[in-house]
Amino acid sequence: MTDLRLSEQQDAVVLASKAMTQDKAQAYEMLGMVKMSDFTRKLVTVSHIKVLAEFKETKKYKDLDIQDTKGNWLHVTKWEDFCNALGYSREKIDMDILNLSTFGEDFLETSQRLGLGYREMRKLRQLPEEARSEIVDADYSEATDKEDLIEKIEELSVKHAKEKESLTKQLESVKANYDAQAKVIANKDERLNKLDKELAKKSLLIETQTPDQRGSALREEATAISYKAEAILRGQVFQAFEALGAHQAETGIDHKQFMSGVLAEYQLILSELKERFGLDDTPSGEALPEWAREDYQPDGKLDESVTSILDEIEQDAHIQDAEVVG
Repeated sequence: MTDLRLSEQQDAVVLASKAMTQDKAQAYEMLGMVKMSDFTRKLVTVSHIKVLAEFKETKKYKDLDIQDTKGNWLHVTKWEDFCNALGYSREKIDMDILNLSTFGEDFLETSQRLGLGYREMRKLRQLPEEARSEIVDADYSEATDKEDLIEKIEELSVKHAKEKESLTKQLESVKANYDAQAKVIANKDERLNKLDKELAKKSLLIETQTPDQRGSALREEATAISYKAEAILRGQVFQAFEALGAHQAETGIDHKQFMSGVLAEYQLILSELKERFGLDDTPSGEALPEWAREDYQPDGKLDESVTSILDEIEQDAHIQDAEVVG
């Protein structure tokens, strides 16, 4: 049984050796096909490019002994060494192989017959497939003019460049709009999250407050809003009326009716509030506010929430005045 296994292993080695020998022989045969041609010229024929493409794909160039164009023998292990031994750069052979795979044998032969250079072939490769097919798939006769074909490639290249530029601008515009929208959404989300947290805190506070505490909190909010409205009337509105009065004195233009109309609007709002909530003309009773009592002695101090609002209003007024002056 051991002898049988040894025999099988030996047979496998012999077969592998024969296969390797056959591959090597085929590689030298292919190399001979290439070197039989005038390989010192610049143009490599399509048939030779096909052979070189097979060399590269199958890596049959490895471990070959090749005589280069100067008569020196080289043991080749790399694709670049193989190309150099044949008298060409790796870049040129790779470009020829790329053109073959991109355009096919027929058009590559046509391009070589017409004398198209690598520059034109590169431009043709850069075109969209549809535009490239318009040239590659056309029928070319012996009378086909090289200049006409080059002009057609240039025309399609310019057209493609303009279309690419237009699409690039559209893409940049879409991206800019997307980024702007994303920023707006992010800001909104941030504000909403902040508002949700504040509402959650207030909701929790309300749930734990007694009716008296809740009522006091509501009065504080109403007081702050009232102070803000009063500050606007005594500050910004007062200043606006003074400006109108000064303009009237300077030019003789009467602004009194306009200002009377503004006050009438305020009075109408106050009347609607009194009617809507059934309010008295003057506060009275046990719920009389502290400031409305006869013995009220102001200490000159306001609640911090109120003073912060008044400070904010005053700051806004300063900014507006500065803008007017500027």
